[in-house]
Amino acid sequence: MTAPRRNSLTLVLVALTTLLWPSGAPAQSTAPSLRLVGPAGEVTLLRSRGQVALDVRTWVAAAGGDFELRVARPDYDTPVGLVQVDSLTGAVLRDLPEDVLSGWAGLAGFVEVAFTDSAGQEVAARSFTFCPNGWQHQRVDDSGPELPRYPTFCKSSYSPFTRGMVWGIEAGWAQTALGSRGFRTPRIEFPRAGGFTLTVRIAERYRNLLEIADVDGEVSFPVTIKNVRRSRGILEAAHRPARAPAHPRVVPDVTDPDPATLPDLVALPLWSLATQHRKAGDFLSFAATPWNAGPAPLLVEGFRRPGEELMDAYQYFRDADGNTVGRAPVGDMRFHPHPAHNHWHFLQFARFTLHNAADMEVVRSGKQAYCLAPTDAIDLTVERANWGQRADLSTSCGDRSALWVREVLQTGWGDTYFQFMPGQSFNITKLPNGWYYARIHVNPLGSLYETDLTNNVASRLLHLRGRPGARRVLVAPWHGINA
Repeated sequence: MTAPRRNSLTLVLVALTTLLWPSGAPAQSTAPSLRLVGPAGEVTLLRSRGQVALDVRTWVAAAGGDFELRVARPDYDTPVGLVQVDSLTGAVLRDLPEDVLSGWAGLAGFVEVAFTDSAGQEVAARSFTFCPNGWQHQRVDDSGPELPRYPTFCKSSYSPFTRGMVWGIEAGWAQTALGSRGFRTPRIEFPRAGGFTLTVRIAERYRNLLEIADVDGEVSFPVTIKNVRRSRGILEAAHRPARAPAHPRVVPDVTDPDPATLPDLVALPLWSLATQHRKAGDFLSFAATPWNAGPAPLLVEGFRRPGEELMDAYQYFRDADGNTVGRAPVGDMRFHPHPAHNHWHFLQFARFTLHNAADMEVVRSGKQAYCLAPTDAIDLTVERANWGQRADLSTSCGDRSALWVREVLQTGWGDTYFQFMPGQSFNITKLPNGWYYARIHVNPLGSLYETDLTNNVASRLLHLRGRPGARRVLVAPWHGINA
């Protein structure tokens, strides 16, 4: 008779739980969080020229499931927002304050380190921005996936147009607490060598925001500081690009591909505009970052024509599962022997022009060709965005002897080129001072298949002034962005 009573009691508890936490509205206390994982014993750190390299072997691990943050703005006129979401449903679990962000670089002042001597006196302390997406992923147990799926960086390389990022640590995985700067370990000014206690903690504000228990938010351990004559920075492991898959032998030609297999190429305004004077005259250099809003990657492959330095280019179409389902001819690829390039360019990707106040073209850049590759994350919150592109760079621009080239612009990513070399920057030697529009037109011939052709052109208003040999340019902000 006891078993039915136990079952009845269970049903009552389940019913009460359902009333308190209805489906679709997870309780705050159940949201995944973070915890610190410290070293097993004493750590030896090296001091050189008054600085200690902080190879402290302390990690920030996910606790209670995948820890995922969405950092995004719906448009360029809205401040960047920050929320924690459920990794499976995307439902918002926590709305976090915007002022915790260090731009796109991570969570400002998240990790604090403090060294104390044997008398308990603090001798050095510092706080650090924390990036959940660094290169140095470590597996702490087998509760999560075999490989991490979140992007391997926080801040994009140099794009001012980033709109959305996904930061996260998978269940069973951890990220180094102090990150790194370039290929060197972070450092701290330190007065002397000797034995100390190092405390690494998650700042109190974050412990409150993310409901991190005190026992999970702080670790302390002994350290020995040793003087060395030469600084020995800790290099991060090199990450080799993934090898491009073999080209399929038989892919059907299509003329009306499924929109779900197409990219959406978007023009962003030219930026980093600056005047330069050379012996040949005055020039206006610029940077360009067209990007792919998806849903599918832009994949172009070239096959060499026998005996020619020209390739026939085909666009390949992939479904949501990554299967290649068709192809179509889209133009040509040509080898560019300039020392700064020395690889193959797709010839029909973009056009750069300078227009006068009457919108008449007055100068055209000689740079119309690209070797497509994802260099900057623009919006990783779009459908089917590729989060792990930095660890899976499959573009191959080829050398002079190449028979085949594969160029990819993944969903959510842009490709930045700086046009400052002769023949690429705008020649403004004969242009009078005044107002102009610097314009980019992506896919100018319409040869590439994409979902939307209405967002392929972007213009930037600028004013040329100064005398020959000392020209200057004033560039109007774009949605408040001065870049």
